[in-house]
Amino acid sequence: MVIKPIICLIKNIIVVKIKISLIFLFAVLFIFTGCTFKPATPDDFPKKLSPCEVTILQGGTPLQGARVALSPQDENQKNWGISGTTNAEGVVQFYTYGKWEGAPEGTFKVTVVKHLVEGPENKKTTYTLIDTKFAEPETTPITLEVKNKTTQTFDVGAAIKKKIPN
Repeated sequence: MVIKPIICLIKNIIVVKIKISLIFLFAVLFIFTGCTFKPATPDDFPKKLSPCEVTILQGGTPLQGARVALSPQDENQKNWGISGTTNAEGVVQFYTYGKWEGAPEGTFKVTVVKHLVEGPENKKTTYTLIDTKFAEPETTPITLEVKNKTTQTFDVGAAIKKKIPN
């Protein structure tokens, strides 16, 4: 009589250990497959993205918080929405299509914008802090050639604070 409950208890312990082992195994597999997952790229996506580090200065000082974008100059090259934001050192890390680090090789116009919004909620005023010629691919004087590993520094001139019309 005493042996039956002991055998039942041992079976239960073994089942619990197996369940815990399986949960641990699935957790490990989930972590490793989750860490290596990369989203699928579109069919016509560039085969290679090159590391590209651009530093933006304003009057010789690193410009933080500026939005920087690359617009292709080759009419055969698709515009993949290559952009990034400058860090405290003025360095921007570009992402293509918002997901993949780097940029396809080619020649690009570089646009740089930074805005400041001031005022109470019902009467906000927006200012540009960079000369507006840098805001559009047609007017920016900055051109960047992306090859293999590109590193460049550009200066957008003196700091300004110009009201943007509503």
